[in-house]
Amino acid sequence: MEQKRCKNKKCQRILPEGYKHSYCENCRNEHAMKFKNGCKTALGLAVMVGGTAVAIVTKGKITPNKK
Repeated sequence: MEQKRCKNKKCQRILPEGYKHSYCENCRNEHAMKFKNGCKTALGLAVMVGGTAVAIVTKGKITPNKK
C-alpha cells in the first residue's frame, strides 16, 4: 500500500494511516495562521478607511462629551 504524504510541496511528510486530512498538522496550522493574519489586516484597513470616511462626511463635527 502506498504511503500518504502531505500535499505541501515543501513538506512532503508521511501521514499516518487513516489520517483524514491532505496536509499535515504543521502545514494546516501555518495556513490557519496566514488566514487569521489576513483577516486582521483586512479589518484594520476597514476601520481606518471607515473612520476617515466618517470624519469627511461629518466634516469634523463629532466631538466627544467633556464633563
